[in-house]
Amino acid sequence: MLYSFFALLALFIITTLTRTVLLSRREKVTADFREVKVRLHEAVERLSRAIQFKTISRQDAHKIDGEEFKKMHAFLEEAFPNVHRSLSKEIINHYSLMFTWEGSNPDLKPVMLTCHLDVVPVEPGTEQDWDHPPFQGKITDEYIYGRGTMDVQSGVMAILEGAEALLEQGFSPERTIILGFGHDEEIDGEFGASEIGRVLHERGTELEFLLDEGLPVVEELIEGIKCPVALVAIAEKGYLSLELSIETEGGHSSVPQGKTSIARLGEALHRLEENPLPAKFDGLVKSTFESLCSGMPLPLRYVFANLWMFKGPLKRFLATIPATDAALRTTTATTIFESGVKENVIPTLARAVVNFRIHPNDSLESVIEHVRRVINDDAIKIEKKFGFIEPSLVSSVKNEPFQQLSRSIRQVFPEVVVAPSLMVGATDARHYSALTPNIYRFFPLRAEQSDLDRVHGTNERLSIQNYGEMIQFYARLMINAAAVNPRTSISANFKPVDEIKDERKVKAS
Repeated sequence: MLYSFFALLALFIITTLTRTVLLSRREKVTADFREVKVRLHEAVERLSRAIQFKTISRQDAHKIDGEEFKKMHAFLEEAFPNVHRSLSKEIINHYSLMFTWEGSNPDLKPVMLTCHLDVVPVEPGTEQDWDHPPFQGKITDEYIYGRGTMDVQSGVMAILEGAEALLEQGFSPERTIILGFGHDEEIDGEFGASEIGRVLHERGTELEFLLDEGLPVVEELIEGIKCPVALVAIAEKGYLSLELSIETEGGHSSVPQGKTSIARLGEALHRLEENPLPAKFDGLVKSTFESLCSGMPLPLRYVFANLWMFKGPLKRFLATIPATDAALRTTTATTIFESGVKENVIPTLARAVVNFRIHPNDSLESVIEHVRRVINDDAIKIEKKFGFIEPSLVSSVKNEPFQQLSRSIRQVFPEVVVAPSLMVGATDARHYSALTPNIYRFFPLRAEQSDLDRVHGTNERLSIQNYGEMIQFYARLMINAAAVNPRTSISANFKPVDEIKDERKVKAS
């Protein structure tokens, strides 16, 4: 009996420690590749110029300044002559752009890289808080300042810089590469990315995978993780706003007729916020924390490698932190409450809007049913507001596209841990869901916690060094994804820059 106990104990210890060791291993970075030659100083100057175009998306789509987008189109044509000469360019719905770089093997599904041309406006009254004017594109010794440096004109420019450099160095893809740049992502992409996606779908395009903007390379993601973490969103939450309203007897405040509409609706909202949809620690969230193991101290590695044993207490702990709680469940937030017109008049009507960011474990209908059940008041009307979005499908982390993406990240950011994650906001990626099940959202931006407030905020900026990494990342991804065997075909597809120039001189003469 005692022997059996110790045998089981030994087996338990060996099993849990083995899982800890296996999940602690980090993917080796393959160094057998040639760095893409980029003249970073010139690239920074071009990004500075791009930032000076006020391609602002306003909530009313009709107020977009189309001339600014057209000016930017003309600038891009001047800045990237090889791209415009070698790739086919299409203007979609007036202001969005799509480039197609034809591969030599039509049997291979294309890959697609996307970002957006538009930026958010600067909040009125905050202009003087900027160290440099938001549309000046100021270059300092260390940074480029301006709206769009972080979200996300730098992404558009880095993709085009990578393609331009590859063309300059004679790279020819075997797999077709599509570049898509919508013009209204900041107001849901209804006329930009949505139209690009529709055009490709009508052509019968099936993609191998799509990479859109997304989560960054984060420093100090969680206390105890010393190395940076590259978060790759393999899904994004859905979006739903519900309007709740109730009408009751009104009248003079001196003679109340029972519980008021404000009180009834207030109680319902309180019940909703006190009873959120359940948190789940499975699937996507489990993959995230298991991937983080290699960057953790040993005690934490042991915990995250054996989630089957620690899942319960860990879930309860993570639910106490707003940022991680949002990754575990559908969130509930009351954003609007309206009622009453005068202090001595009991209002007949009260209305509120509750916003839900829907986890892939849930759906629009399951959230609405949850609201009905929790409120449990037939007098309260529930109406679904326009703009709702189902949560996305969860893309695989076991396939070759994810491995290509992970490899490309590690080649440019060799010190990072790559971890699948969940996008709590919405991106243009959802408009391409009919083209491929393999949709990933990652942006090669190095971001400390203090930098995150700059996105859509004041003093948005990008380090010059990081911009160089961005260009290398997108170029590296194009090589890894568009060559059947990058390790053997890169050198065959590349020609030295001097050799290309000599060939051009011969052709010119």
